Amino acid sequence: MMKSAISVLFVSSAMALAGAPALAQDAAAADSAATAQTTQAPATTLTPEQAEAQNKAIADFTAAQQAQEAGNHAETIAKLEPALPVIKEIAGRDPANIQNAGFYASALTIVANSQGALGNIDAIAPLYTEAAPQWTKVYQADKANAGVRGTLVSILVNLGNFSLNKQDKAAAKPNFEQALAIAKEGRAADPTSADLANAEFSSLIGLNQSTGESSYLEAAKPLGAELREKGTVSAANKPAVDAILGAA
Repeated sequence: MMKSAISVLFVSSAMALAGAPALAQDAAAADSAATAQTTQAPATTLTPEQAEAQNKAIADFTAAQQAQEAGNHAETIAKLEPALPVIKEIAGRDPANIQNAGFYASALTIVANSQGALGNIDAIAPLYTEAAPQWTKVYQADKANAGVRGTLVSILVNLGNFSLNKQDKAAAKPNFEQALAIAKEGRAADPTSADLANAEFSSLIGLNQSTGESSYLEAAKPLGAELREKGTVSAANKPAVDAILGAA
């Protein structure tokens, strides 16, 4: 079994990030604007305190996005991290509300990526772990959304790699399994996608490392050869491609 060569791939802050719900205008207006685009469930009436907290969380989310786009990662975290409990509460009001799930997933991902950009690698995994089920919910609601699909696959591969780094193969396996299934599903719809091909390759290598089953490695070899031939091997996958195929 080949030795693990782990690279952390931060999800692009521009990729698939869902918008925040509309601002709550008053306590009686509730969050119907947030639910209207994705569900017909009845609106939940907000107390004045909830409305004020929601509006602040949305404003902080927007400010954090702008700070991250400007490369100010410390400001991104300072703005958004304190708002996460409120955003979690917003998402928890109606588990069927896909827009709010995307809002929560986006907020977690933004904070995680800024932590990574600052070199705080240990802070990423807990945030990605919390974000993954929310992104899964968004993906299941709109499987044609390539940005959401790519974000979810990247997060799952990263989570698998984090677990492998800790020698926790049992925890790594389900993340790689889910990533592989989504990558294959995506490639069936978009067979020319280099990103999805790289995600499938990463998932196969991760499953080989977490299970020891050679079938995953054998499945990765022709895919690695295809990526090399097309010149589309990602920087993160190049060490593994070279390891199983020999240096180019």
